[in-house]
Amino acid sequence: MHPGWLALPIAAVFALPWVLDFLRSSWVPLAAALVSLAALLVAAVVVVRRLGAGYRRDALLRAGLDRLDPRRFEELTAELLRRDGFRKVRVVGGAGDRGVDVLGVAPDGRPYAVQCKYYTRPLGPGGVRDFVGALRAAPYREHRGVLVISHYLSTQAAETAREQDLIVIDRDRLADWLLEVYRLGPGRSSPSWLTRLRRGRTLSVEIL
Repeated sequence: MHPGWLALPIAAVFALPWVLDFLRSSWVPLAAALVSLAALLVAAVVVVRRLGAGYRRDALLRAGLDRLDPRRFEELTAELLRRDGFRKVRVVGGAGDRGVDVLGVAPDGRPYAVQCKYYTRPLGPGGVRDFVGALRAAPYREHRGVLVISHYLSTQAAETAREQDLIVIDRDRLADWLLEVYRLGPGRSSPSWLTRLRRGRTLSVEIL
């Protein structure tokens, strides 16, 4: 062993009393500084969340979500798919739709089948299972399933959707989609909320 290495433990032994004395005399300001830093971080998170929630509310208000009817909701979904680069997008909802409302082909060539649920209350697991059953029918077996809902899923419905590997776009994610924070399809990106909040953004899709 190089003799120089022996100096390290010796120096540590001599420095230990000084370090302990420093900590004893400085622990109060250090603790106060740490508490202040933690409080600032918590406050920053709260502010960003509140701004994000307000931004989402504004997006949904501009799109007139709560004034749409089910057909217009399907048309809004189709328009957002087109904006994300989907081809052959068409609204097929109605009598004989077999539980699928919008069809489209992603930029990578994979077909997507979308069911739109215009609800004013949480969607239960039965609605999710019905859509899964529709995807198992011959016309849609190769399609990626997407459930778009104007409200939210119940806890059990969300669990069922995860088990069935469905893409779920609930009210919050729909707002992100309108704001282009969320994009559907392969390689979809989610720019940070801070970037959007700092520069602001005007909705590019409005159906009133």
